[in-house]
Amino acid sequence: MLFGYRVEENFDLTLEQRRGRLMWVNGGGIGVLGVLYVIHPFSAAIFQGYFLTSLYYGDNFYVRRRDNLAKPWLWKAILATIPLHVLLLLVIVWLDWTFPNFFPKIVVSIPILFVTFGIESVLFDRIVDRFSPQ
Repeated sequence: MLFGYRVEENFDLTLEQRRGRLMWVNGGGIGVLGVLYVIHPFSAAIFQGYFLTSLYYGDNFYVRRRDNLAKPWLWKAILATIPLHVLLLLVIVWLDWTFPNFFPKIVVSIPILFVTFGIESVLFDRIVDRFSPQ
């Protein structure tokens, strides 16, 4: 029981605290990018790349696997995921440039980023599992 309330069976307070810090980093980074955009406009691909990269690597490696960050097998897995992540970012940028009237709209862009995050998480979890000694 936490504060007199029942918690989920697998509830981990430290995991939730790390997830909260990650959301602050994402929000702060997007806020800084927003200020920089007002000063000197740049491509929306920068926002998308930052959001997707910080969300994916932050959630999958900082939040969920922080205890293993000092282990070489996890760093091998991180390095193995980079080419696929870059490829997915390039596909998103290509879609933005190929369909300029459709994809840059925030109503289309944000759901695509969340779907891409979900797909990346599933694919990359399998990659990490292959490197895991267990």
